[in-house]
Amino acid sequence: MKENIKYVLKIILVTVIFSIGIIIPTMIIPVSSEIVSRITQDMQNNTFGLMLLVSLLGAVSLFYIVKKSKYSGIKLMLALGISFWGIEYFMAQIETFFFRDAFTFITNQEIINMLLRGLITTSIVVVFAVIIFNKRKTEMITNKNNIFKKIEMKSWIKKALLFAVLYIIIYQSFGYFVAWQFEAVRMFYSGTSEKLSFINQFISTISGNPSFLPYHFVRGLLWVIFSIPIILIMAGNKKNTMISLILLFSYHGFQIIMAQGIFPTDVLIGHTIETTISASIYGGLIGYMFYIPKRSVKNE
Repeated sequence: MKENIKYVLKIILVTVIFSIGIIIPTMIIPVSSEIVSRITQDMQNNTFGLMLLVSLLGAVSLFYIVKKSKYSGIKLMLALGISFWGIEYFMAQIETFFFRDAFTFITNQEIINMLLRGLITTSIVVVFAVIIFNKRKTEMITNKNNIFKKIEMKSWIKKALLFAVLYIIIYQSFGYFVAWQFEAVRMFYSGTSEKLSFINQFISTISGNPSFLPYHFVRGLLWVIFSIPIILIMAGNKKNTMISLILLFSYHGFQIIMAQGIFPTDVLIGHTIETTISASIYGGLIGYMFYIPKRSVKNE
């Protein structure tokens, strides 16, 4: 009982630090005036509560990963930092860049600034999470060389290519059957409320933007690449690998709710529901298919 209370208090502490970690970068690198001017009073009133919810999910995600990780200390900070920044910030901003036509108020510099703010947030929350959740000692339970040696690289490459195609299917399906059902989403991206059939909409999308498929194929590969550090630090446990990636990917989806001023409210809701569910599924599948079996880990 005392141990559980201690964990809850630590999660609350990391939630507070997470919120501070979101605020500090905006003070160092201010959000562009174009975006700030789009934030209504109602959005401002909701910002603090939404930030706490996002921070809580982030704190829970980090808690689980740190406690279940086979790594500790600096190695854990680096591995977790790479995955966290890549999944939560890099993957989000390359999508923003791809759909630039819908975000004419966002400059290339602002996209770079978002990545830099994300790097600052990541540095703060990952370091404090590893320290607070008691993984400071630089000891490794597993044999790192053994883990890398037993990875079946050819199999991983084949599965990664397959998953890149799977990502397109998941992305397009949830994009249409969830987000596209919101009239505000259709208006935001296409300028019309017309709702085509799934097939016709898919044909319209790829014919209007020939780079859509290759871009999302590469994006599907990048999801796998940024998941690898988590897969390595969870070596030998499929359940922990899956849950860790589900939590990180769900955070990626849910944090969209903080994009005040970038999306209209209805579009924000549609995207948050769509992305949180679809990303969680994709993350869980990556964990299921790419985890390192116990036979690859010494003394387990």
